[in-house]
Amino acid sequence: MAKQIGPNNVIGRDKIIKHLWRTLESESVVFTAERRIGKTTVLKKMQAEPVDGKVVIYADLEKINTAKQFVENILNSLSAHLTKSQAAHNWFETLLPKLGGTAISGVITLPKIEGRNWQSLLEKTINGVCKNQSEQQFVFLWDEIPYMLQNIHQTDLKAGKTQSNALQILDTLRALRNEHPNLRMIYTGSIGLHHVLSQLRDDKLASQPTNDMAPVEIGPLAAVHAKTLAKKLLSEDDIECDDEAAVIAALIRLTDAVPFYMHRVVTALSLIEGEIDVAQVESQVKKHLVISNDPWQMEHFRQRLPIYYPGDIQDSNNQPLPNASVAKHLLNHLALTDDSQTINQCFNAIKAQVNITQRDMAVELLGLLAKDHYIEKDDDGKYQFCFALLKRWWILAEGLNDE
Repeated sequence: MAKQIGPNNVIGRDKIIKHLWRTLESESVVFTAERRIGKTTVLKKMQAEPVDGKVVIYADLEKINTAKQFVENILNSLSAHLTKSQAAHNWFETLLPKLGGTAISGVITLPKIEGRNWQSLLEKTINGVCKNQSEQQFVFLWDEIPYMLQNIHQTDLKAGKTQSNALQILDTLRALRNEHPNLRMIYTGSIGLHHVLSQLRDDKLASQPTNDMAPVEIGPLAAVHAKTLAKKLLSEDDIECDDEAAVIAALIRLTDAVPFYMHRVVTALSLIEGEIDVAQVESQVKKHLVISNDPWQMEHFRQRLPIYYPGDIQDSNNQPLPNASVAKHLLNHLALTDDSQTINQCFNAIKAQVNITQRDMAVELLGLLAKDHYIEKDDDGKYQFCFALLKRWWILAEGLNDE
């Protein structure tokens, strides 16, 4: 997760936050975007500035490894909020002994849990708080929930359990949402939740634990807000420009108006003596795309391909061909084209690289790559990279400009 800025300094996210609050009136949300776009920043601002009648509880779940830890996290998060009301606090103090939990120095822990007993504790906790505080809406903002589910799944596998608790957690949360009209949740994370669900179901289970949740996607800043942010960043770092308008335009264009990258580029520019010009903005962006220590962690986009697209298909010679390899060929083709490409253009391009005859495979992978924010469809249904910055890095990383 990227370093977060204070809620008061967040620019250009009021509209998406208003949309989220409006959506939460009727349903919970799966909040999606590519990494670095600013999902956590939005959640932290919602936590800091809740609307009337809502109790907002944020938690980063990345380091949770068991179902028991998840329930403890909820209890500790609730405890911090319910102490604000004496009546609620008194009720909560009666709940904890019923769950078998203890509070030492303000930290709640649960006893060792056998089997699925965590499910009963989770249900008792959520049922109790929703019924006891029925005049308020409880909104759980759960960041990095896919990481938690993966961690729990791996923990259960190592323990020799035949069925992971991870999917059961999602199913239990779905049932609780349906039971309580004053309960809402936002799921978000750096890993696509659809990949984790596919892994947990293993193509054998019919569980649909998020089909009652609205998908909401956050994108880069709108042009007007990106300009405001750029001006603010340059001013705060006392950066003088030979042509401020041109520098701002270059900064926005070269970072795709993503706040994370805008912040990092301006920080680098602040170390340069003298006036800044467009060439120096360009130089700093390129430097961060090629530097060996990968400060922007761009390599993640390439390393995750085998994780996101596991398994093989059979090529025309009945030899195994990794799905991740086909996905890379598709990305390589799209990286080298200036114009968006049709499905047939993409398929024909990879056929020239590998012995593949399954057009449906290319169609499926293009759809998944779009779902994972590598590429996107234009208004004509053709594909192109979502972000020029990612496309530029991909060309450099793959050495596609060497020929």
